[in-house]
Amino acid sequence: MKRAIGLFIIIISINSLVLAYIPTFYGARSLSLGYSSMAFNYDINAIFINPALLTYVTRSLSGYQFQYSYSDYKDFKNQLDEALEFDLSNFNSLSGSDKEILFSRLNDLFTSKHGFNGFRASIPGLVSKDYGFSVSFVNTAIINPIQNDIFNKEVGEVTNADIASLKFNLIGLSYTQFSLSYGLNISTGISFGISLHYLYGKITEFSSSIVEPIFNTDSSIQDYLEYAWDDAEDTFYKLNVDISLTADIGKYFKLGIIAKNVGNPTLVTTERDIVMERRIIAGIAFRPTIQWGIYLDMDINKTDLYYNGEDVQLISIGVEKGFFQNKLLLRAGFLSDLTEKYFLGGKSNSLYGVGFGFNMSKILVDFAIGIDSGGAINNIAISGFFMF
Repeated sequence: MKRAIGLFIIIISINSLVLAYIPTFYGARSLSLGYSSMAFNYDINAIFINPALLTYVTRSLSGYQFQYSYSDYKDFKNQLDEALEFDLSNFNSLSGSDKEILFSRLNDLFTSKHGFNGFRASIPGLVSKDYGFSVSFVNTAIINPIQNDIFNKEVGEVTNADIASLKFNLIGLSYTQFSLSYGLNISTGISFGISLHYLYGKITEFSSSIVEPIFNTDSSIQDYLEYAWDDAEDTFYKLNVDISLTADIGKYFKLGIIAKNVGNPTLVTTERDIVMERRIIAGIAFRPTIQWGIYLDMDINKTDLYYNGEDVQLISIGVEKGFFQNKLLLRAGFLSDLTEKYFLGGKSNSLYGVGFGFNMSKILVDFAIGIDSGGAINNIAISGFFMF
């Protein structure tokens, strides 16, 4: 065990490239468990979640999954819509009371940590004993407000030009990812895994003023994100590496750990060099019977996952229960941020996942939705697999 941990530490010290553009789930099962599947995953998503788990694959499995996530931060969309109800381009023509209301709403909006983030992905793949391969077609974007010093002014001093200077930073990517994974059993109950990802696609980063036409009350979160990734035009190539370790702890527990961004890689845009900080995620699975599973995943360190200068530290917990000899599986979980003041509830930045799975001899089908702290369903995933 000590030798395995030592090997893992040595490898994460190597300057390799691992990208995690935004916090994401992989497959319907992962979403329904609140993203908590690091230590126990039996489908093609082991390629992304923990390639060391490929050593536990007993039957070859191929499949396809579709998933999307359109999320905002603490009801950011409604706050934006409330501000957009005013004629922002003609701020100086508003009444004194309307100026006060609008300026207060804009202040709340542009002092927020985050704005929107999301992705849409189609992921076919294949896994067998120790091996995995996948091709992913991904669109993803992050939109954050840019802090502005106009809020140091008195309302009467604010001009139309000041309002037009309020901008959002948009990062959009549209790419194809080829993934190849290998798991190696290095000792009794201990496995090492590695995934190579070759990415080819386009990227963009730009700023848009709040008075531009895209920002209006008729635009959805999906519209904003698509506006960002549809604008991607600068070609990029990346070869990335994930490394992971899995260990059995007694009869009922399994530990998983993965290193991402181990070399603090840089993604170059026309605006800046985006440094992706080292991220290490650990997870533990407790399975007292084959019908029950309880899972916990947590970021070991705080990282700037949204590339806006604000650190987050994610934690997720999920529960899975099988019925009828695991022909039907029900799942639930949640994801939260340890750096937030509120861990759960309407004031938190949590996500709640629910879903189910069917095991029909050689066919597995999973479905899940994700619900934000405001009660909106903005994450959906469906996965289908065939065992042979």
